Amino acid sequence: MTQTLDRITPPPVGAFPPLSLPRPDRYRHTNGIEVIACNQGDEEVCRIDLMFDGGYYAETLPGTAALTLLMLKEGAAGKSSETIAEALDYHGAWLQTSASSHYLYVTLYTLNRHLDTCVSLLADIVARPDFPQPEFDRVKERRIQQLLVQNEKVDVLAGNTFLSMLFGENHPYGRTTTPAHLAVLTPAELAAYHRRHIRPDDCRIFIAGKITDRLLDNLERHFGPSWQVPAREPQATPLYPVQPSEQHIVVTHKEHALQSGIRIGLPVINRDHPDFFALKLLCATLGGYFGSRLMSNIREEKGYTYGIASTIAAMRYGSYLVISTQTGTEFTRPLIDEVFAEIARLRNEAIPADELTVVKNYLRGEMARTLDSPFSIADYYLSLMANSLTVDYFARQDEALRQLTADDLLAAARRYLIPDRFYLAVAGDREKIPELSLPR
Repeated sequence: MTQTLDRITPPPVGAFPPLSLPRPDRYRHTNGIEVIACNQGDEEVCRIDLMFDGGYYAETLPGTAALTLLMLKEGAAGKSSETIAEALDYHGAWLQTSASSHYLYVTLYTLNRHLDTCVSLLADIVARPDFPQPEFDRVKERRIQQLLVQNEKVDVLAGNTFLSMLFGENHPYGRTTTPAHLAVLTPAELAAYHRRHIRPDDCRIFIAGKITDRLLDNLERHFGPSWQVPAREPQATPLYPVQPSEQHIVVTHKEHALQSGIRIGLPVINRDHPDFFALKLLCATLGGYFGSRLMSNIREEKGYTYGIASTIAAMRYGSYLVISTQTGTEFTRPLIDEVFAEIARLRNEAIPADELTVVKNYLRGEMARTLDSPFSIADYYLSLMANSLTVDYFARQDEALRQLTADDLLAAARRYLIPDRFYLAVAGDREKIPELSLPR
């Protein structure tokens, strides 16, 4: 007897269970470097992340951190950039670098069968870069050209202006790196930055994937006691005062621009504040996913933009919420008015139960994606370390998302989304943009 498959009635939707983040293994090399290991997966691949204290907050010359990282694989331990590139390509490995406000990252993806060669090459790149002059000139010029192109974009101009309004143009968070900054840099200055920050006493290692004894032995061999550097002279960590602009509205002129780049935001609480999860949920409701209020209103109903989003950037010395978008010049004022209308709705009306369920499920779904692979789990632990958060943060966030109510969010909106505290940065053709103001 055969059964007819019911294709009309959808299967029942089950409740979203509590989420649990796997705990990594932790140990230390004999030279004190901490290693965090996410040993999961059946594929014979692994990822190695080296995380160093530093970042652009520690720069004395703007642009040094990013340029130093770009130069690491342009020549190391006597190997040319071509030799390094060919070795990575031949072994199916991939190396990437990045700089954040307070950290530097060097990441290697490799097949386990090539660990001996690739970890040795990684050690050369990280510990023994040559900073050759011809490659430096080429990389610097390419970076200058990239900045020149970026600085023609209204979206970039608005973003740079917004951060300088929040923190001050001399604060590392608000400072804009320009071609003029890069023009004065030399290989000697990059080498000095490297000596100060890319060193074993400022390093943590994260490994993820199918972790073998061979990997652990290679890491100990190349990043253990054999990694020797000169002692560093004691120096105080610089502290830059946050100097927000007295002007809450700034329009940066871009002649003949057909669009306006827009940033709307304000300083907010940090991750360690009890209300942070409520504010994050509010931010997601406002513009944190494709079905958010800003997208539904401003993109789908009004057609003012292709995309608009709100995010919270949690920084060590000051967090902020920002709404980012671009629009045709003629829609600049109407779009801004609609953004503040949606903020007013959050302050004046409780979020309906069905909408709140959707947003909670979206955020918890994003958390669940963290558990998809050892690499995504390692990414999460990197973020925890960078933000000085404890390992129970994941569970606390999941619990908060399940327990927060519409009344909690209404109270948080009234407490933190105060209209006249917002900053508004617009970049575009000033002659065609009407006078702008913040609601009172």
